[in-house]
Amino acid sequence: MAKKLTYKEALEKLEKLVSEIENPDHPLDTIQKEVAEAMQLVDYCRQCLAGTEKELMDIIDKK
Repeated sequence: MAKKLTYKEALEKLEKLVSEIENPDHPLDTIQKEVAEAMQLVDYCRQCLAGTEKELMDIIDKK
């Protein structure tokens, strides 16, 4: 990912990629690259969620 995406942008991009990959008319020669990009987006979204969870737990623990 060249630019830093927000969680929402990454999720939207991931959903678009999945839709394209699942399309039976989608060219087979591009699927490998798109699956690799989708996996990067999944990892990024997981990191975002984990970071947010940690921040929320820190806030809760301070109260």
